[in-house]
Amino acid sequence: MNNVLTIRATITVESTGKVIDTLDDWGCAIGNNDYIGEPETETYYIDVPGADGFLDGSEAITGRPVYKSREINVLLGGKKPREDWDSFISTIRNQVHGRTVKVTFSNDPSYYWTGRAYITEFDRFREIGQFHLSIPKADPYKYSIADSTEEWLWDPLNLERGAIENGSGITISESGSYTIHAGDGVIIPVLDVKSVGSDGLKVTGCGETYSLELGENRFPDIAVYDTDVTLEFTGTGTLDIVYRRKSL
Repeated sequence: MNNVLTIRATITVESTGKVIDTLDDWGCAIGNNDYIGEPETETYYIDVPGADGFLDGSEAITGRPVYKSREINVLLGGKKPREDWDSFISTIRNQVHGRTVKVTFSNDPSYYWTGRAYITEFDRFREIGQFHLSIPKADPYKYSIADSTEEWLWDPLNLERGAIENGSGITISESGSYTIHAGDGVIIPVLDVKSVGSDGLKVTGCGETYSLELGENRFPDIAVYDTDVTLEFTGTGTLDIVYRRKSL
């Protein structure tokens, strides 16, 4: 097991693009092992008259568990001159407090977590100070950083988007197909259409057919979960199929 004091976090601030290494830039080590909380499951229980217990309808609509959020609470601490601590805390609050961030931990460098961060519970005893980097409503999933393309990483659809796995620059002439392989978490791909021919462009997946328009198309009913899904295209056009793999 890694010594917790050797683990560092890398924080990227969405609005500014600033990248912070908690050990190199802040001089603060992580002081807890339980900084990733458990995901909160969305549940829906129905009280059926005359029946014992409750009917659990949580997965009735989606056919899979749905997770709402999870808490990330990182205890950070270090040693600085006593007179430096107040200005230091002000500086890091200005950098990250209330901002949406992505956080990667050095013991799990292939994934990042995302949510709105806060600096909380600052305390100091002489030269030793500590505080929490808190993300109370973090996304329940961590996302793969493989093949990231920063120009769209913080797009409003970023929670379902990600690494392009041979889905870039697809040209459809009359018909074509593309298979998305199932992973650890549900994948809802974004179909980024670059051009559409005179006869239009359609996609069929998970038993549903949709007409595609220029720009980003996202259909919640086309979801890859337990099994691979093949998207069937008809018409003419070009598009990218964009998604990011994720894991609990």
